[in-house]
Amino acid sequence: MLGPGSKLYLPEAPKFPSLAQPWNLRYEDRKPMGVVSCATAQDVKVALLWAQENGMPLAPRAGGHNYAGYSTTTGLLISVRPMSEVTALPGRRLRIAGGATNGDVAKAGAGKTGLYVPGGRCVGVGIAGLTLGGGLGFNDRKWGLTCDNLIETEVILADGRIVRASSAENPELFWACRGGAGGNFGINTSFVFNAVDVSQQTATVFRLTFRPRDGVEVMKIVQEGLLAHDRENDLDLRIEFENPGTGRENVNVAVLGQYLGDDSAMRTKLGPLLKLGPVEQSVERLGFWAAQEKLSMVSEHETMASKSLVPDKWLSAETVREIVEWTLRWEPHRTGNSGYVTLFAMGGKAGEPRRDATAFPHRGATFVIDIGTSWNSETPPEAVKSLLTQTRAIYRRLSKDLNTTAAYVNFPDPDLTDWPTAYYGENYRRLKEVKAEYDPRRIFCYDQGIPPRTPAKDG
Repeated sequence: MLGPGSKLYLPEAPKFPSLAQPWNLRYEDRKPMGVVSCATAQDVKVALLWAQENGMPLAPRAGGHNYAGYSTTTGLLISVRPMSEVTALPGRRLRIAGGATNGDVAKAGAGKTGLYVPGGRCVGVGIAGLTLGGGLGFNDRKWGLTCDNLIETEVILADGRIVRASSAENPELFWACRGGAGGNFGINTSFVFNAVDVSQQTATVFRLTFRPRDGVEVMKIVQEGLLAHDRENDLDLRIEFENPGTGRENVNVAVLGQYLGDDSAMRTKLGPLLKLGPVEQSVERLGFWAAQEKLSMVSEHETMASKSLVPDKWLSAETVREIVEWTLRWEPHRTGNSGYVTLFAMGGKAGEPRRDATAFPHRGATFVIDIGTSWNSETPPEAVKSLLTQTRAIYRRLSKDLNTTAAYVNFPDPDLTDWPTAYYGENYRRLKEVKAEYDPRRIFCYDQGIPPRTPAKDG
């Protein structure tokens, strides 16, 4: 029986549509038979066991932002979103409940804890999915990925056991929970992180927007100047090549990021970029939490598709030129249908662990590249097909140029055929062994979910 803070919502309930709806509206037609909104780990256990007893498929959900809709189900949706507490612990640690979002952590940090765990930019993204897939943001070069700061997590296993995973308890499960993706090994109901005291920290936030013709030079300066010489890892940024689908004149190249230091030092570092004459520019020194708010993005529900690449080398001028030309050629078919290539800077602290230290394997990465499109819900199917064809074209080109098919599991791509290698590399075999130990019957499963290793198949 569910506790007093939890509730089952059936399709006729007024709140059901909003609870069932995924962030990516491309998958909103995949409706659950019911949504259990869980307030405690015990309630998660009750819902999990009930679904199995009744032969019903299930899916756990925290923020619901999975790009490929893998937190949807036609059975029972187990939502941990009500479990959103963020609590400071002794020794500069944070306990974050399984349903908390980036926004919840920031609100607690700015209001009471003063503590920060490297997280993502999107306010509504759940800490659970972010951590379990790795966790990128504007501070991973300085303090590591979200998963690198994890020291313990509570997991409800398929058989209903509530266990802790850490370096001392269930160490293989703990290893898998740092990059092995959500929805594979159990339902994570809380996390404990090493945190950073940022109460006295300042940050200089910048956004510079350029014309497409400056794209090659912008990337050269970013790669060979800013990132290559950032010895203290105080700088983090992303570069976005975007066609917003509102006319060729609005195509732009934007550099957005922060520097953990004062604005005069940052302006000096940005000098070569500023000499290019950005169309728009903003450089502002703020307190740490105000800076994170400035960098954050409140992402409403949208219809989108994404592909990713994780290269281990810089982009050549010719490759950047191909991105620029693709962006200029983008055909939206309907006003506002965007196409973009976004590069998230990697390296620094995020690149220090060995490839097998956690399940996240891409430790030699220079960037995580997000290649995507979003479209209006009224866009006809043939036009959507064209948008997807265009994104696949630049993906193939970049994959060839950069000599990689490596991909980021938190930007899941249903098109991938060899997704085990793309997401996990040589760590995939070990992840299958963890799956065999903790979920051999594959209660937790989805199209790109990890299967258990079996002697018959894997020798």
